[in-house]
Amino acid sequence: MKFIKHQAYLLSICLCLLNSLPKAGNTAESIMLYKNIFSKTITVKELENFVQTGHADGFLKVLIKKENPQKIKDILTDKYKTPIELTSRLLYSKIGAVILTRMSKVINPYRIRNQKMSILALKAGTIKAINKKTESITLLDFIKAYPSKVIAIDVTELSKVIHKVESMNELVKFFSNSPLEKLKNESA
Repeated sequence: MKFIKHQAYLLSICLCLLNSLPKAGNTAESIMLYKNIFSKTITVKELENFVQTGHADGFLKVLIKKENPQKIKDILTDKYKTPIELTSRLLYSKIGAVILTRMSKVINPYRIRNQKMSILALKAGTIKAINKKTESITLLDFIKAYPSKVIAIDVTELSKVIHKVESMNELVKFFSNSPLEKLKNESA
């Protein structure tokens, strides 16, 4: 009899825990781009509609006005190979911590400027967005999988990251096209 009571007790605890887990509906519905006190919002439905039809509405239309629509669609839908085990190891590695810390300054759940929460949301969104069959991820899948109804993106921090990536890209190009290497090859 005691055994049955313990089983019933454990079952009720398990059901309570399962009920407290995030529901499938706890995913992003919109993206809020903000700079200081100014903000604009794009809904996930607008992004999905744009990818499917090529027609942009609302602020998205203004945002991509000067860009090539096909290029934006490609950015949103390009698949990146992401084996789940390797991705998980990367997210929990030292280099992953550095990347996530930097990205948590750019992307965070709306009204939650806590770095630890932002990092957890980035990890959860990444793992949840990976297509298990193809082991790939797209930017749109990540946005849809992000575990907050509103994704807040700090435009100022985003521009800093973009600037750093561009300067690193230039540095890599310089060293890959290094004049010293060419001189060395010519003298040999």
